[in-house]
Amino acid sequence: AQERLRERIDAHLASIGQGHLPWELDWSSVYSARTMTLPAYVHSRVLFAGDAAHLLPIFGVRGANTGFQDAQNLAWKLACVVRGLAPAGLLDSYSGERVTAAREIIAESARSTRFMTPPSSGFRLLRDAVLSLSLRHEFVRPLFHWRTSRAHQHVGSVLNTPDDDDARFTAGPGHGANAPNAALGDSGFLLDVLGLHFSLLWFGDTPAIPEALGRAARALRDHDVPARVIAVSIGAGRVDGADVTAPDPDGHVARRYGAAPGATYLLRPDQHVCARWIDMPDTARILTAVDTALARKPRVHP
Repeated sequence: AQERLRERIDAHLASIGQGHLPWELDWSSVYSARTMTLPAYVHSRVLFAGDAAHLLPIFGVRGANTGFQDAQNLAWKLACVVRGLAPAGLLDSYSGERVTAAREIIAESARSTRFMTPPSSGFRLLRDAVLSLSLRHEFVRPLFHWRTSRAHQHVGSVLNTPDDDDARFTAGPGHGANAPNAALGDSGFLLDVLGLHFSLLWFGDTPAIPEALGRAARALRDHDVPARVIAVSIGAGRVDGADVTAPDPDGHVARRYGAAPGATYLLRPDQHVCARWIDMPDTARILTAVDTALARKPRVHP
């Protein structure tokens, strides 16, 4: 087996013009694709993440990437609990969201594995048929192009606002989706201005943010909740009252988010959508959505 491995390495080095380089084989093993996850990642005061929580195949480069996503999901929640901004129950959503993500990856990896190494004659027949037909027919191509590298969408998360306008949108990232990046004309990219806090992403063409949005931002800051207002503006000038003005001169960002003037998104600190509204919501609805995203019992807001 090692001789065949040496032959493959020699052939690869030769193919990239490095066949003259000396090398030694220090260690080799047979890779075993494992699909395993703990049923829960929160056990009392012990939190599991990365390979301690799950073992995932390399297909789609999901091992380390999923560990990073675990950390991004957990970090802001743990910080909010430690600072007293959220109850310990917020950590339960970390387990719920990330276990679901791991199971989705496991299911997709299983399909990829069956395609690459068919376990039966039926699977082999299907694989060969897909490969041959895909050269001429587009309808079969999705059968061998599972997007195992896509970000998991926390559709059923308890942190999503149940009575917002998510179902009314016809485009843009929905509940639990990660915020897509977009160019801000010649002024950089949207993800560069979001940051590690709650982001109220407001789309408008007025010189100042709505009063209700300003009141919500002030109320959150008064209670030490990290939040910023980001105004996505068609105009080139700064929008008064916004922490950041994100210029959108050609409407590219608005189209990507399915947003008309007045639309508002609430993004979590890990930049996943937890609420969105077609029209500018009142202050109370915004604050209630933040309460929901922090796993707090919604309070009565003026």
